[in-house]
Amino acid sequence: MNEYEIKLANVKKSCDVARKVAKVLNVIMVIVATFLVVSGIGFIVCRGIVNECMTIEVDKNFNGETIMHVMQIIDSKGTTNELFEFSNSDGVLIGTTYLMKHFIGKEMYAEAFGVGFISLGVRIAIIAGIFIIIMKVFKLIQNSDTPFGVDIMKRLKSVFIIITVYTFFSEGLGSAVLTGAVFWSVYCILDYGYVLQKESDETL
Repeated sequence: MNEYEIKLANVKKSCDVARKVAKVLNVIMVIVATFLVVSGIGFIVCRGIVNECMTIEVDKNFNGETIMHVMQIIDSKGTTNELFEFSNSDGVLIGTTYLMKHFIGKEMYAEAFGVGFISLGVRIAIIAGIFIIIMKVFKLIQNSDTPFGVDIMKRLKSVFIIITVYTFFSEGLGSAVLTGAVFWSVYCILDYGYVLQKESDETL
């Protein structure tokens, strides 16, 4: 086995390990996302009971602006336990902050709590979907003789676009622009490698 074949075998082995790790993370995220969504729905369904023992504590800065909402539940002994907290900058995805503020304003605490859980579950589910695409990319690389293939480049491009869009909805425009710029640079480098590989194959 020559040096090229040894390096190729190591790359395939690394891709197999990365694919298995991505698969484990994907399964964990699917389980967590399912739990969060089901829990969120449960809070909404049982809103009558839950709202009777839930309260909201609001933290404000020196200017009197609300910076944090802390959802609390009071048990049968009168003890207050913190359940969930979110700031004004959280929940950009699917308008979570707006919905939670709306429900809190009407003292619909269970609904607000349910929306927070469901939103977090949706975020994790999206990440789980991204891991599925990443798994397929590693499998393609593992089964091919070169990491610079048409299918691989297409899937990588899809992953980069999805992550950038997700970053925009969850973190905002600034983070999305930075993420997109980084991924675009990486994609251009890989695309250049693909062109060189294609020219080399045609020459041979």
